[in-house]
Amino acid sequence: MLKKSFPNQLRRPKAYLSPFLVNYIVERNPWNIVWWSAAFPGAGHMLLCKYFSGILLMFWEIVINVKAHINEAIYYSMIGKFELAKMTIDTRWFLLYSAVFVFAMWDCYSITIDLNKYARLANRSESRIRPFKISAIEVNFLDYRNPWNGAFWSFFSPGLGSIYSNRLPTGFFILICFIFTAYKSNVLPAIQLTFLGKTELAGSIIDIQWFLNLPSILLFSISSSYEDIFITNKLFKLEQSRFLKENYQPEHFKMPQKTKKRDFMHIISTFRHNALLELALSDLELRGIPRENIFVASLEKFSPKFHKVRKNHKEGASKYELSFFLGAIFMLLGGIYGFIWTWGPILWSLIGLIFGALLGVIISLIIYRSKWFQKEMPTEVVLIIECETNQSELVEGILWDHNALGVTKTS
Repeated sequence: MLKKSFPNQLRRPKAYLSPFLVNYIVERNPWNIVWWSAAFPGAGHMLLCKYFSGILLMFWEIVINVKAHINEAIYYSMIGKFELAKMTIDTRWFLLYSAVFVFAMWDCYSITIDLNKYARLANRSESRIRPFKISAIEVNFLDYRNPWNGAFWSFFSPGLGSIYSNRLPTGFFILICFIFTAYKSNVLPAIQLTFLGKTELAGSIIDIQWFLNLPSILLFSISSSYEDIFITNKLFKLEQSRFLKENYQPEHFKMPQKTKKRDFMHIISTFRHNALLELALSDLELRGIPRENIFVASLEKFSPKFHKVRKNHKEGASKYELSFFLGAIFMLLGGIYGFIWTWGPILWSLIGLIFGALLGVIISLIIYRSKWFQKEMPTEVVLIIECETNQSELVEGILWDHNALGVTKTS
């Protein structure tokens, strides 16, 4: 009965798909979540799929930060004007900020620890995942997407990467925050003036209080969209693997073996996990190959007996996480000191972003060499098809038309 249940009926669900978002429970590093909560309270909750809590906390962060002039005080403190920082801060609002700021980090850490336990339970119970959901106004489905596409669009307009990955609550809220912050900070006119060579004028029109929110919003959006797509890709592969196992591993399938008979043969092919694989199987059945003559096996990329290899796969999305962290930090520092350095805050923010991202890559290369240099296995699925000899060309044509990685035949 459990195997026929979908996430809203399960006790320990792995993922939930609605027309507007994909929610999931996966094991995470709690300190990564804490960092984003510190960078922008509410961001950590959004990563944990707690959208209502995340939106409230991010709205609270923007309002209280502006009322207390916290970003302005940070700017003056960083350039050594401590007396001006003390005069700028509004203690009536600032003292309200501290408790919620610390709570957001503590709550994210506690929730992540708990969800990690439930993620392991969901994995062990092999909770089913619904791959497709359609409603009157929206459609959502699991599919293989390139995480860097999401990161690319998030870089140019935070929120678009999350919309691309169909996490609409995160996407639209971050997009609204970015538009409002960009407008209030005058960053877009400053970018135009910077590229016209008027860096001093660009720095003079920027509102520091709003401008210093941008590094956190930008890098959180990039990191969030990249990780979301990375994880939903794994969910897609997991769901498809279970579907193939249940439907294309017939009990009496005849495995290839040497025989003198020439009236039938086996064709062996390899694929990646994608929708084209299922289309190929469907086409084979439509063209007269019975399902009982098709055997499909997904390859495991790690063994549960080898914890180190398993850990590398589980933490694959964190390979670039340090780059996102350091990119946000150095972009912020570049924006702060750019107001007193030649070239202005816009160029120094970009320089800080690039420097922080490259520094993160270098440190990750040193610390996590096994992650970076682990060879990616292109073959993920193996197909074995038994067919009559005169059907071999037809079968091979269907496989190649659907982007098979390789095809061979044996009689």
